[in-house]
Amino acid sequence: MATCRLCLYDGITNWLDFGPQTLTNRFLRSQDETEYLHPCRLGVCRHCGTLQLESPVPVDEMRPRFDWISYNEPESHLDEVARILASLPGVSPLSTVGGITYKDESTLKRLHTLGLPNSWLAHPQTDLGLRSPLGGIESVQDRLTVPTADLLVAKFGRPDILLIRHVLEHSYDIHEVLRTARAIVKPDGYVLFEMPDSRKALERSDYTTVWEEHLFYFTPATLRQCFAVSGFEVAYLNRFYYSQEDVLVAIVKPSAGAYPLPLAGPERAYEIDRADRFIRAFPRARDRIYAMIAGFARTRGKVAMLGAGHLSGAFINLYGLNGLIDFVADDNPKKHGLFMPGSKAPILPSSELVSRDIKLCLMTVRAEIEDAVAAKNLAFTARGGVLASVFPESKYALEKLGQMAGKAA
Repeated sequence: MATCRLCLYDGITNWLDFGPQTLTNRFLRSQDETEYLHPCRLGVCRHCGTLQLESPVPVDEMRPRFDWISYNEPESHLDEVARILASLPGVSPLSTVGGITYKDESTLKRLHTLGLPNSWLAHPQTDLGLRSPLGGIESVQDRLTVPTADLLVAKFGRPDILLIRHVLEHSYDIHEVLRTARAIVKPDGYVLFEMPDSRKALERSDYTTVWEEHLFYFTPATLRQCFAVSGFEVAYLNRFYYSQEDVLVAIVKPSAGAYPLPLAGPERAYEIDRADRFIRAFPRARDRIYAMIAGFARTRGKVAMLGAGHLSGAFINLYGLNGLIDFVADDNPKKHGLFMPGSKAPILPSSELVSRDIKLCLMTVRAEIEDAVAAKNLAFTARGGVLASVFPESKYALEKLGQMAGKAA
C-alpha cells in the first residue's frame, strides 16, 4: 500500500501502470537521440478519493529544452471570475491583488478594469529565483516555499487576493505550496486556484488526460478534500464548461487549521469507484483504439496526426501506436525537422498530408476550432483524406468511423 501525496494516508492499493514513458516536451533533434524515461503510474487514494501520479519527474529533467514551448489555457471564463473576485466581501478599490505566474497576468488586467488597480506580478527570476530562463510551471512550483513567501511579502506586502492559476495540479509538494499561499496572503484574504476538472476524461475513458506534468487529477469533490487537509475554507467553487476539458475555479480563505474531510462515505465511494473504473478500463480502451487505427492503416492507407503537442504524444505513446503514425503535422516552423518523443515520428508541415498521401489524419485540437482546422485542410479532405478527432465527444470523432473501422479491423 502506498502513501497518498495529498492526505498522507497509506491509501493507494492498486495502480494503472503505463510503464516507463518519455517526456512529451522533449522533442528530438534526431531519431537516434537517447531519451529520458520515467515511470508513469496512476492510482486513487481509498481514504480521500484523489487520483494522482505516483512519482514526479525530477524538475531539472521536466524543464523544457526549447524556449518556444508554451501552454495556453482557456480564458473566456475569466471575465466572470474577475467580477466574482471584485465583488467578494471585504474587497474594495484599495485592495491589493498579487499574481504568481504569467498565467495570472490576464486576470490582473481584468481586475484593473473593474477598479482594482493595486496589483503585482512575481517575476520568475528576480522574485521566485528561477535559475533557468527555460523554467516553466515545473520550476515555479518548486520555488513556492515559505522562504519565497517571506521574500515576496517583504517586497510587495501581503495581498488581499492572491492568484495561482494552473500550478496546484503540478505541485510536487502540494502541502508546501499551500503553506506558501497561506504565508503570502493576508490572514483574512482570498486565494484563487484554477486547474482542469478531470471528470470528463474519467467518465469518457480519455487517457490523453494523463500527463507527466500533472501530479493530481482533481474533481470538485477531491479538490474540497485538498483544501480540508490543508486548512483552507472554500468560499467559492465552480466549474466552467469547455468542450474538451472543463476548468475548476476555487476561491479559498485560510482557516484556523485542517478540518475533517468533508466528503460523506457515499460521495467518497463514488469518487473512488469512478477512478477505479478509469483504471480498469484502460486495457480495453487501448486495444480498441489500436485495432481501429491498425485496421484503417492496413486496409485504407497511411495515418498521421495533427498537432505536435503533449496530447498527441500521450495518444501515440500510451495507446502503443508508435509503428502506425507516419508523421505528425504541425505548422509551427520551429518544430519542423524535429521528432516526437517516444514514437520518434517526424514533425512536418500540414501540407505533407497531401504530399505523403495520408489517408487518415487524427486531430487533437479543441472542438471550438475543429471546423477551422478542417477548412484549412480542404486540399487533404477533397482528395479523400479523412480528418478524425481522438476525442469521443467531437463530431469528427474517430469512434464515428465506427462501422468502417470496425470492418477494417
